[in-house]
Amino acid sequence: MPCPRTKNSGVCRRALLRGAGALLFAPLLLGRGGGKGGAASGTAVHNTRLVLLGTTGGMTWWPGSDRASASQALVVGDAMYLVDLGFGATRRLAEAFNRGHFVTYKGQRTQLELSTFLNNVRAVFFTHLHMDHLGDYPTFLEIGARAGYAERGPLPIIGPGPRGRLEENHSGYTGAIIEAGCAGPGQPTPTPGTARMTDLLLQAFAQNFNDCARDEGYPDLTKILDVREIGDPATIPWPTGFTPPDPARAWTRDDTCPAMEPFEIFTDDRVRVTAVLVDHYQVYPSFAFRFDTEDGALVISGDTGPDTSGNLQKLARGADVLVHEVIDELWIEATFRGVKEGDPAWPLYKHVISAHTSTKDVGEVAASCGVETLVLSHIAPGNTPTSRLRLAQRNFPGRLVIGQDLLEVGIGKPRRGARG
Repeated sequence: MPCPRTKNSGVCRRALLRGAGALLFAPLLLGRGGGKGGAASGTAVHNTRLVLLGTTGGMTWWPGSDRASASQALVVGDAMYLVDLGFGATRRLAEAFNRGHFVTYKGQRTQLELSTFLNNVRAVFFTHLHMDHLGDYPTFLEIGARAGYAERGPLPIIGPGPRGRLEENHSGYTGAIIEAGCAGPGQPTPTPGTARMTDLLLQAFAQNFNDCARDEGYPDLTKILDVREIGDPATIPWPTGFTPPDPARAWTRDDTCPAMEPFEIFTDDRVRVTAVLVDHYQVYPSFAFRFDTEDGALVISGDTGPDTSGNLQKLARGADVLVHEVIDELWIEATFRGVKEGDPAWPLYKHVISAHTSTKDVGEVAASCGVETLVLSHIAPGNTPTSRLRLAQRNFPGRLVIGQDLLEVGIGKPRRGARG
């Protein structure tokens, strides 16, 4: 039966079987032997749907919260696009989409072979290179290859390029600076981009990948992964005269989040993906992404403060849904009350208030973007009560959705049947 929806919301709160860990909704993708994805004939469904895989932020675990870290899947017909893979994201990915392939054999129901529920993953995108957005990337590379993403041929992995400089040392750190060794052309660097990170992950897990290839028929990942970096002024249309941050001087917002027009980073027959820089302070480059489909448009903010030099507003113009990070205003006040410059907690406090968006500000940001629906995700702390998150509605006249793991949000109008 169709899941209950709030009026005109396109938001489906699917029942989750806690004991079995299974999400109760019709198959969304085509898996080997699993049958065609979609709802039963005659059922109204959304052809384009956002599935929130992980909805908390912060490089930590929050007591009493079972939220996975930042990750989402956009499903367009039978095609899937992944944005970020934080801690626990791959488990949520399996809970949401792994229908399995079961048969009756000798009178007993049993799993037949391995499920290839990821065989319609078209691309993976990283907003920035923090662990709560990519902690499960190694798991996805290792397990996902056998789960089907390698069956389509080269898989685009699209994320930030190397930063080219360290953050300024606000904490007084005197320890060693870790450098990523060479995994191809270039010198060791303390700020590797997506390509070198991926190469070094393959090296770090080489024994596993080689064993699986020779013993179990895993594919050659060096030929499957098509890593593309964004953030290189030589290859994308930065604002006129813009150059990357100069290591010889202090950071400014003009370095890390200059006003710019959205630029295309990916396109196929289902989506067009554009990006802009957002203000995650020294974590440069940090991007927001927009996905345009024939049903509508979705924007994912990534990690950002509320002022993006107008970039997020340009990216979101005419979009239907904005998924935006949020940090609890009361938590900030309680955690850092009395903190002064020079105190040990001061650097973290400055990061929290400059590189993230509070419940006080996120509604106003969404209103300025002109979207109909605001989805709160990357919720920090992950155990923030829903009542405090609802405060985001204060300055936002549209529909507010408080994200939960495995929540599905429809984009555009429901259709009859499903696109294959």
